[in-house]
Amino acid sequence: MADAGAQGADGQDTLFDRLGVRRVINGVGPATRLGGLTLHPVVVEAMREATINPVRMDDLERCAGRELARLLDADAAYVTSGAAAALTLATAAIIAGADSARMDQLPRIADAPHRVIVLAAHRDPYDRALEAAGAELVVVGYPHSTHIGEIERALDGDVAAVLYRPGRPGNHPTLAAIARLAGSRGVSVLVDGALYAPPLENLRRWLDDGAALVALSGGKHFRGPQASGILCGRADLVELVALLHQDMDEREQTWGRDQSIDTPPRHGIGRAMKVGREQIAGLVAAVERYVAAPGADDAAGIRELVRLRELLTEEGTPVIWSETSPLGVPVLELDLVGAGVDADAFANGLAMLETPVYLEESEVWRGALLVHPMALAEGDAEKIATSVARVIADLASSTDVEDDA
Repeated sequence: MADAGAQGADGQDTLFDRLGVRRVINGVGPATRLGGLTLHPVVVEAMREATINPVRMDDLERCAGRELARLLDADAAYVTSGAAAALTLATAAIIAGADSARMDQLPRIADAPHRVIVLAAHRDPYDRALEAAGAELVVVGYPHSTHIGEIERALDGDVAAVLYRPGRPGNHPTLAAIARLAGSRGVSVLVDGALYAPPLENLRRWLDDGAALVALSGGKHFRGPQASGILCGRADLVELVALLHQDMDEREQTWGRDQSIDTPPRHGIGRAMKVGREQIAGLVAAVERYVAAPGADDAAGIRELVRLRELLTEEGTPVIWSETSPLGVPVLELDLVGAGVDADAFANGLAMLETPVYLEESEVWRGALLVHPMALAEGDAEKIATSVARVIADLASSTDVEDDA
């Protein structure tokens, strides 16, 4: 039987009810594995409107990109199916350039620079997105220290790009210094900004510091469709991204678009990452809302977080309030060491409840779980507090049984 928490606002069964999908309480935030964030009605309406009339997708991408570039103060922008797809498409465009034969060869490329330098401190599982385009990663430096000379030595003739990820601790060269060095060798810098923009000042700074392309998430702080992202930066590279991404069932004789490439490539490496008109329309609407009132949609979730802090404090669960997080919203830390329970067992206990509760686990190594407010719905504070108390009691009871044995 479907969890009652999955019912619609009017109490009627939803599609999820009919499928037997349980609602979960998302204390992680805009996580893909939990479906992302709830869309504002304005975004949903834009997506509905987009289904009414057919359009040429290259025309829609071009017009949407122009509007997004204006809103984000970038030279050019392009809608992708997420930040990871943006990284793959950006890498492919940088490696292949305006060469349709190389576009068709990807990800197997032998006659063009295809290596991408990445700082050891910037390694991430999402590096796979670059390798999917045919990039060979060259790791330089150490997790807490990188010398600019180490990057310089790695800049041989086979390097096409340098990947930069902001927000990593340690003593490392700035993006501006890396971009100056790379630019002197004709190498582009690609920034993975999925976690750190918005705020839009970060995006503007990265572009000003010399980033050729910046990959952004559409479903995180912009609160757009979960399967959406944005690639911002140089117009010439964004144009090549379109060729690698869009439906290329084209005939040379009727391929009349004004492009800097003479022969249309076949379906590009990004063809499997296609974006629907609904996602494009929803993302534009979401970015318009964000630019008009940055962070306004976070207020309801933050109120739930404040209420949760009050409830957990009353229960005696140790909590720490932090105003800093990568997405610029406060988070609540549950000190499970202070509560006397194992963090992994606690997280597993929450996930096994009738209505599963998921909290952010990046700090579980030190015995803490984080509650992120962006996906919290009205009433979730009470539900989480009740769940926390129940799991702590269950773990204490099982420990007592083991001790008695």
